[in-house]
Amino acid sequence: LKEKCPEVLNMMAITDVFPSAGTGPEGMASKFGVPYLGKLPLDPNLLKSCEDGVSFVDQYPSSPGTAPLNNIVDKLILALPVEDDEEDSDAMQTT
Repeated sequence: LKEKCPEVLNMMAITDVFPSAGTGPEGMASKFGVPYLGKLPLDPNLLKSCEDGVSFVDQYPSSPGTAPLNNIVDKLILALPVEDDEEDSDAMQTT
């Protein structure tokens, strides 16, 4: 493939591997009263980084799944409650 059609190696094909029924994942999230966080493409680099125990976003910053994963993480961070760490609070009070 590298010799005959090298341009194919840079192409990305998209397919609906898990076709949605009805209203899809957004509808399911709505039905159960939870936020829909977004789509994450099937990215072989994500699997590889998990298998290798390395950070996906650091190891593959331009991979197709990096931006969607960062968006999902950003939404999770905004949705989670922020709790003060008692040690940090104590340290601030004594200084």
